[in-house]
Amino acid sequence: MMMTTPDERVRALVRDNVIKPAEGERLLATMSPKPPRRGWRLALNPFERFGGGAAAAAGLVVAALSVAITRLGVRFDGFLDLHTAPLVISYGTALLEQIVVWPLPALLFWTYARLLRRRVRIIDFLGVFGLSRAPLVPAAIALGLLAPRLPAGVPTFTLELTAFAVLAAVCLVWSLTLLVQGFKNASGLRGAPLIAGVIGLVLLSEILSKVALAHLG
Repeated sequence: MMMTTPDERVRALVRDNVIKPAEGERLLATMSPKPPRRGWRLALNPFERFGGGAAAAAGLVVAALSVAITRLGVRFDGFLDLHTAPLVISYGTALLEQIVVWPLPALLFWTYARLLRRRVRIIDFLGVFGLSRAPLVPAAIALGLLAPRLPAGVPTFTLELTAFAVLAAVCLVWSLTLLVQGFKNASGLRGAPLIAGVIGLVLLSEILSKVALAHLG
């Protein structure tokens, strides 16, 4: 797909290793100087400032926090799933869950982008998916703290449960927003290939993560 703006052409040159990142930044600053993203704009799209290795390192932190949160009786048992568990899972199972919900989807999205464009970097996709899972951390903590107070059977909608449902919905939308923005930035895709890729690959990632965890225990 042909780029539509000079900014996108420069980013494509950097992504394809035609020019160095520093040269790309200078060109972008000269062509269309923009103030750095701050506040909620940065929270919704941090990838223009923190991409590649920095985002992947943040993903490692998110994964470590997620493993720690499983001590509260929470499981990350699907690409977009959080559930309580009757027993605290082992560290081995917790690490396995993080592999299935982070590097596996990153590899799927990278493969899709690689089929449509050349020279996309796997490190960028690891960064996208690692950082996009950050909003799920507060939802998981809230679920772990709330779970012991939930009544047995089908829970009634108490004020606490309603507040958690709102928090979980906000965190999920935030996570998906980061995923879309990061995938667009890492792949350079726009329009139908971007939309179709996100919808199809999110569904595929959810299915494969469930199947993988079911077979791996």
